[in-house]
This record gives sequence, structure tokens and C-alpha cells, in this order.
Amino acid sequence: MGSSVGGMLLFSFIWLALAAALIWVVAFLVKRDSAMRASNPHVKILAQQALGPRERIIIVNVLNRILVVGHTPSQISLLTELEPEDVANLKPQSPNVDFANNLKQFVKRKLG
Repeated sequence: MGSSVGGMLLFSFIWLALAAALIWVVAFLVKRDSAMRASNPHVKILAQQALGPRERIIIVNVLNRILVVGHTPSQISLLTELEPEDVANLKPQSPNVDFANNLKQFVKRKLG
């Protein structure tokens, strides 16, 4: 009787380990795939400004054309096209937002 309980525990542990490994592999592949799609050398965000909670203006370089677009949850609209000289001093913004630093700055502003 003791060996059957031990065997069942071992069997359960092996299946649990296999399930955890499968979840890790799937998460790794999804993360890698999304990172590969996000990095496009032909599209660079030069600047963006939020106008409301879900609206923003974005200056983007697409194949060496400088476009100003408006972005809302339901659409993206071309507002104008700029000359490269107009945005010569803008540097591309990192797509990664440092949430921790932004939160610290927000709390500092609100508290004092």
C-alpha cells in the first residue's frame, strides 16, 4: 500500500513538473514572438504627447518620412507630414516606459 501512494505522488510530481515546463516554454515563445514583432527598424516613434486618457499625438518616422498622427482607441489619423529638418533635434523615444520612475515622480509631485 505504501508503494502505491509513493508511486502516485511521484507520478503526480512528474506531471506537475511537465505542466510547469510546458507553461514556461509557451510563455517564452509568446514573449519572444511579441518582441520580434515590436522591433521594426523602419518605424520609429520620435515623440508622443497624451491629449487625454486614451488620445495622443505621435510623431513617427516611417521609411524616412516624418508623419504626425492622431491616435484614439478607434482610429489612427494622419494629421500632417513634416520635413526632416523640422524634427532634426528629436531623438527616438524608447518604447519601454519606466513605470517605477514615473510612479515615483507622480507621487513626489502629489505629496510635495
